[in-house]
Amino acid sequence: MNDAITLNNVNVHLGGEWILRNLSFNVAFGEFMGIIGPNGAGKTTLLRVLLGMIQPQDGTVKVGGKNIKSAGSSLIGYVPQSRQIDPETPIQGRDFVSFGLPHKYRPWLTKQDRILLEEALHLTDSEKYADKPLGKLSGGERQRLFLAQALLRDPEVLLLDEPTSNLDPGAQENLASVVERVNRERGISVVFVSHDVNLISKYAHQILYLTREKYVKGTVEDVMQPEVLTKLYGVPVEVMRSGAKFLMSSPNLMEPVTPICVHPHPEVS
Repeated sequence: MNDAITLNNVNVHLGGEWILRNLSFNVAFGEFMGIIGPNGAGKTTLLRVLLGMIQPQDGTVKVGGKNIKSAGSSLIGYVPQSRQIDPETPIQGRDFVSFGLPHKYRPWLTKQDRILLEEALHLTDSEKYADKPLGKLSGGERQRLFLAQALLRDPEVLLLDEPTSNLDPGAQENLASVVERVNRERGISVVFVSHDVNLISKYAHQILYLTREKYVKGTVEDVMQPEVLTKLYGVPVEVMRSGAKFLMSSPNLMEPVTPICVHPHPEVS
């Protein structure tokens, strides 16, 4: 059986430099995979490749066993980063979600449209504020509506590009738990980009850790080893644990090290 996502030796060159190099991995149907890594590692570029917005110079990209060019947008649901919305935006949350219906805009909803809309609102636990103006909602509430909109086409794969950025810790946890429920109850494969491994490690089955031109994939417990992260970054990395949280540091890096994971006895690619 084909995987939900398959990348084989993908190379992406943008702005005079290589962003992704020889990237190969798969996401099984029903799998929740987190993607983490430092700024500039290519996380958003990778999502754009999966969405068909960027064509790699080399390699193959398949979704549901089909080449991404022929896969069709209905296979993929997309949730963007948290974004600022004008507080005076008058559109109601329910109407905003309906823009994700699989047909061109029309001024009325069919019975089937309403059923799909209510199911998406229920699954994301956003019914209670769906009739409020979008501009008056909190960032976490708006992100749930973005998620509901992405689910209207009943996608096989759900891509989320740092959906918890700019949210407070409570809202981050709430949104991540809703995504996990969608994954568990609907069997939709999830690719969740985040800077916080301690958030997604609670839910992700696998994590793909990207640095520029290097990567590793596996479980958090398999990867949170100093020798693995040291190979990934090319400088010594220390790993400490406080309860369920991982803390990493390196005197050679300008920004904090983000945690990651790999297969047992991993080889950094």
